[in-house]
Amino acid sequence: MLVCVCNGISDRDIDDALQGGTTNFGDLRKELGIGNCCGQCAAFAKDMVSQKTSKLSTSTAFHLAYELA
Repeated sequence: MLVCVCNGISDRDIDDALQGGTTNFGDLRKELGIGNCCGQCAAFAKDMVSQKTSKLSTSTAFHLAYELA
């Protein structure tokens, strides 16, 4: 799905950046240029970052707990 029409940034681009270690919207903005034109995508992109980083941290915590058990 296209998230940023101005820069042609998709949800996959955001997922790839988050999987690559980006952890906040500011870094995502620097890396992809999202939210730099009209700004209509910024709120949605921030929500995506929040949701994805939450899921990644939960998954990481689960795997660490499993390895320690």
